[in-house]
Amino acid sequence: MNCKNCQDPLEKNALFCDNCGAKVITSRITFKLLIGQLFSDVFGVDSKFFLTLKKMLLAPEDVLNEYLTGVRKRYVNPFAFLAVGAALSLLTFNFFSDEFIKMQSGFETEQSRAMKALANKDLSTVKNISKEEFIRLQQKQHSAKIGLKVQEAYFKFFLQYFNLITFLILPLYALTSKWTYRKPHNYGEHIVMNAYLQGFTMYISLITFFISMYTSPLVYMSSMFLYFIYYLFAFGRLYNHSFIKSVVKFLKFLLVLGLVITLFTLVILIIGTILFFTLKWLNPELLKSIFTPN
Repeated sequence: MNCKNCQDPLEKNALFCDNCGAKVITSRITFKLLIGQLFSDVFGVDSKFFLTLKKMLLAPEDVLNEYLTGVRKRYVNPFAFLAVGAALSLLTFNFFSDEFIKMQSGFETEQSRAMKALANKDLSTVKNISKEEFIRLQQKQHSAKIGLKVQEAYFKFFLQYFNLITFLILPLYALTSKWTYRKPHNYGEHIVMNAYLQGFTMYISLITFFISMYTSPLVYMSSMFLYFIYYLFAFGRLYNHSFIKSVVKFLKFLLVLGLVITLFTLVILIIGTILFFTLKWLNPELLKSIFTPN
């Protein structure tokens, strides 16, 4: 029998090709085989996935250093590691979408609560105000309803495009860490590092989310604080910084990240404004339907 990949002759009962190293496969693909391979190769105890997950928890600098210096077969690809975390988060947050939105709404500001109360207020019960005041109140209620509609659209967009958002913000984190920790790694290497780090924070988020479902939303909201601690820990170990230097560098990281997000938000607002006025000019009826509360 010859190897199906390189056509080199195979020895009897060979498990791998001596020429190209490919695994010798004689069985047909079945659904049972696919499920078995999924759990053994991806979620098996000795799999690359769990090794990567374990090392990212205990010694993230080992994964980052080894992968960047060429040790590629030992660990899950950084983008696959991030994709699995994002996919699990997407499935979880959509399946428990009511709980997810409730957790987000559980930390409303006083202004948000006032906006919701105004949007749901029955104006027919309002007495002893002038016609002008009543018109202003109607306008405020209309604006509050639009605000709630925008908020609802944001949650729906976030839940629907969670994977896309995850990969879109990856370059922003990489740019931030590159500007903060300038040497010796280049921007491409920072992309890889942040893919691993972001991937791991996905699992932190999932754990805190499930705990919050049975305790308090505070647990889930504290996951952002845990992200910061983890980034501080990982970069400190990677660059072998002292605790003080790690804190200073991380504060710089947060400052740069804030600037990057601000610039990114401004760009989005400019693009959104251009689209708004373009739509208003080309199709005002569609624009009206979008911003008219039900």
